[in-house]
Amino acid sequence: MAYINTAGTLFGAQSARIQEILNKNIEVFLPALDPAWRDTTVTSQGVGQASLIGRDMKILKIYMGSMAGVFEGGANANFTLLGDTVANVGDKMQRQSITQTWPDATDGAMARPYRLGIQMKAMVSNLLVTLGEMQAEATPAFIGEVIAPKLEGHARLIAHTLCNYWYMQDNANFKIGTISAITGLTFSTDTTFSFTPSELNIDRYAVGMRVDIYDTTGATRRNQSGGVRTPTYITAVDEIQNTVSVRVVGQDVSGTVVNTDTIRFANSANSSPAGFGIAGINSWLRYAAGSGDDAFLLGNDRDTSNEINVNTHPEFKSFYKSGVGTLTEHKLRQYLRGFHRAKEKYGQYVDCLIASDGVWLNYEAQKIGQYMLDRTNRLSSLTNEGSQEGFKFTFDGRTYTGYTSNYIESGTVYGIRKGGSNWKKYVPPSPKGTQKFDKAESFIPFEFVAPALGYSSVKVPITKASGSGTSLVTEGAQMPGMLRMQLVPDQPAGIRLDGVTEDRQYGS
Repeated sequence: MAYINTAGTLFGAQSARIQEILNKNIEVFLPALDPAWRDTTVTSQGVGQASLIGRDMKILKIYMGSMAGVFEGGANANFTLLGDTVANVGDKMQRQSITQTWPDATDGAMARPYRLGIQMKAMVSNLLVTLGEMQAEATPAFIGEVIAPKLEGHARLIAHTLCNYWYMQDNANFKIGTISAITGLTFSTDTTFSFTPSELNIDRYAVGMRVDIYDTTGATRRNQSGGVRTPTYITAVDEIQNTVSVRVVGQDVSGTVVNTDTIRFANSANSSPAGFGIAGINSWLRYAAGSGDDAFLLGNDRDTSNEINVNTHPEFKSFYKSGVGTLTEHKLRQYLRGFHRAKEKYGQYVDCLIASDGVWLNYEAQKIGQYMLDRTNRLSSLTNEGSQEGFKFTFDGRTYTGYTSNYIESGTVYGIRKGGSNWKKYVPPSPKGTQKFDKAESFIPFEFVAPALGYSSVKVPITKASGSGTSLVTEGAQMPGMLRMQLVPDQPAGIRLDGVTEDRQYGS
């Protein structure tokens, strides 16, 4: 260990008399939210009226799409211009005929309404606070705060989970990612291992997350013994190497966890109901042919009594392209033109593009060889090297903002509309007595429920049953909370590009 050697010095000899000073302000490292999520959805987000949430906590949106009535050319001798026909009766009289008619009104089509049912989503939380922690924080000699960092961590867990659900896919059982390149798979009391997320979406993982490990089908949970779930946590995230470390507490899964297994939120991988989180971008961008779940808005998490199949209603269908390869400027123009050619007549548009840093870096890299640096009578200079901040693409009079996200799966680009408060947050009325969480992000309608249940504060004593059947008070208190909301776009249709070539480098 390298340190300043004070042996033989005055300060060294008198060290027992010199106060050791520790900084009482503890620095807490918490991951920031995805900038694409915050800028595209949160900052431009509208608020849906709570009065539109009806029976069964559903939002029912009604659409009518077809034209109505009869409208024809001026046939029948243009009688509306020139009048009906006449016949002469001698030299001084004529008879008027009433022979021409308007088209048959019953021959026209009438718009038939159809509905989309959107189920409200609920998520629950709890946080343990002990008397020992509160006593430690109240002690002046104790270094740093105890409760505040814990509350901040709880708030960040809520925000991080919602951000993940924005990108997760219902048709993949809302998996966070896929395990690959397993290393260090060992077992003593606990099983520990590290892996590389196949999707390269490293920011979906954070220290302290409770997760489950499932096989690729989502049918078998690895961290389970005798039908009982085994606690499993993310213990480290190395963004430089693109690796995630996991600990399974008290179970040997070293012989069962394999590459292609998936990581999911704890107790949130059940396929019926399909998912437990809010509907995200992939729940609304639907483009599949046929009548399977992928052809419906909200997929297998939809209200089957009030559903929209995008093949029956193509005005809701998104533009999809697979196997894109290198995303060139010309290809991007083609895809944007393809979307607006189909959607402009409905008043639909996209105004932002979201992709990983590898996609945008590759996009720029393929343009480097297309330009010549003119150094005629000029000195070499590095003054203006690099890339301009941000990504803006202008085409057909529209400017598209590009966002970089490490939550997004590799090789994918999303195009969505954020303007006009397209994405709206629907929240049911709060029960009387619930208390807002002041450390939660302002856009998150999270509430502590203990006051609504008759308790005087957000903390509820934790008791333990005794042998005599009485409930004994422990030193622990729990802070139960809930979040109820749904994100609903006025315009679900957007763009998804898959198989886009990337340029990425990770450290060792």
